[in-house]
Amino acid sequence: MSTQVFVRREVGSLKADDQTLAAYAEAVKVMQGRAASDPTSWAFQAAIHGTLAGAPLAGQNQCQHATWFFVSWHRMFVFQFERIVRAAVIAAGGPSDWALPYWNPELGGARAAIPAAFRSPTTGNPLYVAERAPGINAGHALPRLATTSRNAISRPSFSGAAEFGGGPTAALFQHFQGPTGQLEATPHNAVHGVVGGQSGWMNDPDTAAQDPIFWLHHSNIDRLWAVWTGSGHSNPTDPRWLGQRFRFFDQSGQPVTMTAPQVLDTVADLGYTYDQLVSAGPTIAPVTPPPAQPSLTPAAVRMSDQMRHDPELVGALARPLTLTGDTARADVAIDARAAADALTRLATATPRILLEIHHVRAQGRPGTVYGVYVNLPAAATPAADSSAPATPAAEAVETAEDAAHVGNLSFFGIKRAQAPGGDQQPHGLSLTFDITAVSQAQRAGGQWDDRSVAVTFVPLSLIPPSGEQPAGSGSAVEPPATIGAISLFYA
Repeated sequence: MSTQVFVRREVGSLKADDQTLAAYAEAVKVMQGRAASDPTSWAFQAAIHGTLAGAPLAGQNQCQHATWFFVSWHRMFVFQFERIVRAAVIAAGGPSDWALPYWNPELGGARAAIPAAFRSPTTGNPLYVAERAPGINAGHALPRLATTSRNAISRPSFSGAAEFGGGPTAALFQHFQGPTGQLEATPHNAVHGVVGGQSGWMNDPDTAAQDPIFWLHHSNIDRLWAVWTGSGHSNPTDPRWLGQRFRFFDQSGQPVTMTAPQVLDTVADLGYTYDQLVSAGPTIAPVTPPPAQPSLTPAAVRMSDQMRHDPELVGALARPLTLTGDTARADVAIDARAAADALTRLATATPRILLEIHHVRAQGRPGTVYGVYVNLPAAATPAADSSAPATPAAEAVETAEDAAHVGNLSFFGIKRAQAPGGDQQPHGLSLTFDITAVSQAQRAGGQWDDRSVAVTFVPLSLIPPSGEQPAGSGSAVEPPATIGAISLFYA
């Protein structure tokens, strides 16, 4: 492998005369002109992630979601794609040091909108696609709560319920069925959902990689994994994770197999790095973790590939909750006896508290991403807050609404879950949030009730440019989604 280290740069930092995006556009056009059976073609590369074709070719429909292979598989996928693009760039006379940029909408302001080069409908622009949510191609910015990495980066362990990278998976390609990692939930799934909307490519894993912005989004997700490991966290040491082999194609169209140990260090193993290896620009401040959380040591991380304690069910919603694009609230009753028994079995007065959202199903493919709040103050207006103009000064201040926000519910993958291939059974989406820190902060402020927890789902809105109407006005009616169960666990 070459000793040259390629640098992936944030797309919003590129100077006006920088040729990175122009070279990318030319390479995309070249790849789009290749036969769909060519592994180096645009169609084939997109289909490796997912395809609607009834008879996919060997090596296609391989994406890993809701599994602990999510970050490693996508790093391999994007790495080989980047090599294919670079070869096309060089063949067209472009720079030999070309590297895939990344898009970090968490930086806020203008950078929270997809770059202008991807929004221009100029004839022949291969970076523009019409199949995006209303407002995206008009320059509307993503809401900051859909782009924040704070929850993912704060997780102490890679695998386990509500941890960084997702839970151990018994079998490959059981998409959207296992424990979803916090990085995958937000910003990954949330950005996919907001950019794609109801009918756009990005909100469906079977079409997402056809959108050229997909690759810059995943370059940023890969960067956040590098940020997390660079902050002293450890990847799994389980042989099941380390030894799993995945098949891709190199820049010559030849099949290659890769495993996690080959991609853990982007510089030493793969020859690339990022211009910024910090979690974000302006963002809301994280809540201080409760003292009950164990300190992070390599031994503790190795042991926590599973739950630190088996979870104990202490409360559940008695009936399904339907979401139709508006704010909805569910009150989850806590069973006093079950809670007391759980504390006794766990031998702690300060348990880890998990909020689980199960059996999420939908008609069609909802385009709304919902912020999930715990005990949201009655006077709070998070919908207005999430669509306010993004400014560094405003985003640096944590509000009461921010403090109650525990994550997001996106419908990315809902079609694949409900109509899976192979021998999988249809199923809904599930998410788990660790609300321990939020609950302790609310208890200290007198807002926590040991008898009931209010869970509120608030639609996150795009941020229109100054003077324009909010995105989505006059759009199609949001198809309903049903949350089959909301549960609380002590662990």
